[in-house]
Amino acid sequence: MPSFASMGRNRRAARKGVFVVLAAVVMVMLFGFISFGIDTGLISLEQSKMQNGVDAAALAASQEITSAVAQAGDEGSDPNSISIFYAKQMAVDVAAANGVYLNPDRDIVFGKRSFDPDSGEWNYNWNEGPYNVVKVEAHRDQENLSAPDGRVPLAFGWAVGVPSVPLVTSATSFVEARDMVVVLDFSGSMNDDSQFKAIDRLGVDSVTDNLADIFTSMNPNAGNLPVDPTYLTVVGAPPTKGCMPQIQVTFKGTEIYVESSKDLSNVVVQFSNGSKYKFDNLNQGRTGTFSYYNRVITRCWVKSGCNDSGEGRGYGERFDDTNEAVRVAFGLDDVPYPYASGSWNDYINYCRNDRDVRDAGYRNMYGGVTLANYWLAKRYNSWKTQDLWKAPHYPFHAVKNGFSLFLTFLDDLDFGDEVGIVSYDESSRVEHTLNEHGEYATLGGNNISDDYDTLDLIQRHKQAGHYGSYTGMGYGVNEASQLLTDHARHGARPTMVLMTDGQANRYPGGWSLPYGWDWADYTDMDGDGVADYSTNDRSKQYAFYEAIQAHKKDVTIHTMSVGLGADRGLMTAIAFACGGIHIAVPGGATVAEMESQLLDAFAQIAAKVPPPQLVYEIETN
Repeated sequence: MPSFASMGRNRRAARKGVFVVLAAVVMVMLFGFISFGIDTGLISLEQSKMQNGVDAAALAASQEITSAVAQAGDEGSDPNSISIFYAKQMAVDVAAANGVYLNPDRDIVFGKRSFDPDSGEWNYNWNEGPYNVVKVEAHRDQENLSAPDGRVPLAFGWAVGVPSVPLVTSATSFVEARDMVVVLDFSGSMNDDSQFKAIDRLGVDSVTDNLADIFTSMNPNAGNLPVDPTYLTVVGAPPTKGCMPQIQVTFKGTEIYVESSKDLSNVVVQFSNGSKYKFDNLNQGRTGTFSYYNRVITRCWVKSGCNDSGEGRGYGERFDDTNEAVRVAFGLDDVPYPYASGSWNDYINYCRNDRDVRDAGYRNMYGGVTLANYWLAKRYNSWKTQDLWKAPHYPFHAVKNGFSLFLTFLDDLDFGDEVGIVSYDESSRVEHTLNEHGEYATLGGNNISDDYDTLDLIQRHKQAGHYGSYTGMGYGVNEASQLLTDHARHGARPTMVLMTDGQANRYPGGWSLPYGWDWADYTDMDGDGVADYSTNDRSKQYAFYEAIQAHKKDVTIHTMSVGLGADRGLMTAIAFACGGIHIAVPGGATVAEMESQLLDAFAQIAAKVPPPQLVYEIETN
């Protein structure tokens, strides 16, 4: 029988054996956990590296899209002229710099992102242009572990029969579509560059040729008024036997021009103040020009032979410069736009008395050029001279042409951008319907739309001062901001384009900046803590304030200032504070140069697409 001592030794030995087995099991499990942790870390690290690589590659490839669009805006080239080969190579290079291999033929695909209004979702159609989205995949799923896209080897996977694992990561980068509202200045000054007062800047020929084009394009019923202005010529009585032949007198304001076939014995002139002056024995042959300082001649008597007015000794045949004489001489009967001139007398008196007409050298001259200037200066509203929308009056006409180009660019780009129009003067409104000039068109309630043809038709039928005269810029910004809020497509970038040719001069009664307003919060353009723009003008403050409120709703605002009178400081500050760009259109030396500059400006803004964005969950068609 074993002793108690031996039995104790046996039990201790048995326990030692159990501990060895348990230790072995624990070591195996511990090894498994450690190896699992190591391999999991390897997989996670590789996956992160691959994800970072495809993110960077997708953004790099889509930046080639935005670069091509920007270049098209600068050069007028095809906005969809992206080099797929170059874009793919850029993605490959960027991925390689992040330690990730891409096969350009397999791993990079371009497509079109478009909005489905029925579902309210964005669809992705791969290998379909125009391209505004790119997807990049990184593969490590090939059986050949030595291949650059071979499976990821595990440190301890051999222990469980899984020596490697496949990994695939992807990233999709797209160029956002935009919900855009173009805010256009419809104030009366938008025709200033077509008026006589622009001669000092643009030259006589440029302005008068433009006025002639305006008159011709409107084709008004204006009697036999010539396009090029001329003076009033009054023809005397037919000659009788033994008397002087027929005389013609042309009134030139401070001068008269008398034409006859015989010598003139005397001429008496009467000035606008009623005083008279007699020229004796002015035997100047067939023609004579008589002037008396700077006094306007309104009547004259010419005597030779038996031509006599019967108004007293020395008075010959009488000639009058009256409104009636002007109307008869040029066949001015019914006015073409009754609300524009009321009567021809308004226009005639304008030609006699207006300072701009006098300074341009057209005083007392009647013709299409002076009539067009009269309409632009005095009767520009749509209810007064309703055909001005047809006419190339500047800068408004250049803005209309620029906006047409803007829509054409977006149509060619085909990135899903939608557009609305807000116009402003002393008030503002959304331009969504045309019901003028015998035409009707509507956006059908979708006031930010991709119906570019209707948008263009609506804006084409407008004229400078269409509704009013003044410049309530803040009203236009507020209206546009509300329109963007009401429309708001998910996944589209809200954008505003604000254009003006002048100085803001209207704001709501009683409005003021909120307490504690600090301009440096918004206009510290050089980062020194000091505001680079501020103003005490309440109208300009209101425009800037409304722009800031829009930007707080994530609206990007681009600005455009047109002509020498525009407030470039305000427009620069708004663009800076609201994440946009400012384009100054100085106007050039001719209207043609100004139009070219405006076309370039609209093209650049149309091409200012948002920077690429990454998306990880998409629908694929």
